[in-house]
Amino acid sequence: MIKTERQYQQACRKCLEGQEKLQNQIEGMKERGYDDDEICGLTACTIRLLDESRQAIDLYRRLKAKDLGALAELPLNRQLIGLRIFLGLSRSELASRLGISRTEVARNEENEYRDLTLEGYQQLLNVMGLKMIPAYIEGDWPDAAVWREEVTPLASTQSFRVVIG
Repeated sequence: MIKTERQYQQACRKCLEGQEKLQNQIEGMKERGYDDDEICGLTACTIRLLDESRQAIDLYRRLKAKDLGALAELPLNRQLIGLRIFLGLSRSELASRLGISRTEVARNEENEYRDLTLEGYQQLLNVMGLKMIPAYIEGDWPDAAVWREEVTPLASTQSFRVVIG
């Protein structure tokens, strides 16, 4: 997962370079007489890595564009990183709000909040100006939708955003 603008720029550059190298390799293999099946087999790993890079780049772009669907596709630990990106907060800004160093935020994100406690989760949401309302309400999704409709007007009158997850 791309977590910073710098990583995003590097990933874009590397993806372009990788695509050019792959194209040159394919052309070279064709000139040496390899058939399409051989080329496909020899380049499959590189193509898969390039696809993964493109997906990471696309996710970062979607988060920066405030695409809620991108957040929904992420597991909870990565949603915290995605929320920071979605809200346009840098690691330094988040660190300042938490009262910790930027290095500590970077370390937590690189570890994808592996050891995060519920209290830590709430603190992260709070400093981002968010409140979490769990979707694991007893009942089915129609019940959750009704509850969501009741909570949304309340949230609009408060000084925080609501994440119904």
